[in-house]
Order: sequence, then C-alpha cells, then structure tokens
Amino acid sequence: MNEITEKILAMRSRYGWEKSDTPRILAKSIMVEAGELLQETINEPMNRQAVLDEIADVLMYAISMCNDLGEDYQKVIEAKIVKVHQKYGK
Repeated sequence: MNEITEKILAMRSRYGWEKSDTPRILAKSIMVEAGELLQETINEPMNRQAVLDEIADVLMYAISMCNDLGEDYQKVIEAKIVKVHQKYGK
C-alpha cells in the first residue's frame, strides 16, 4: 500500500468514516464532489485552489472505493489505460 492510500485510510479511521462508507455511498460522494468540481471550473474567475481541493476530494473518494473493493487504484488505472489503447489504437 502506498503512502497516500495509508494517509487516506488513517483519516477515514480517525473520523469513523470507514464504518459507514459503502460502495454506493462512496460513488454518490464522488458524484457530489465531481459536481462541486464542475461548479468551481464554471466560476469566473476560477479559483485554482478550490478546483484543486475538489480534485483531491474526488481522488480520495475514488481511492477509498478501490481500497474497499480490495483493488489497488494504480493497477485499476493501468488496466484502464490498456483498454483505452486497445479501443483507440497506438
């Protein structure tokens, strides 16, 4: 397990989130945070730090979901990259 995953898991444990999180709750949370990310990119002028904060939220929920499903997020991403190359070539 890499350092960032360990930090996310420690944070979830500290606040008790790992007890209530389910794949459905995590997926909904990703959607909420993605909506907030979209909103931050619409705002003029765009607040770069707010955008980065929302990106972090999306990534932390996605990494948490992978972990709860017993998957390494890096391997999940690598497998998806292979699928994209197979679909689009090169």
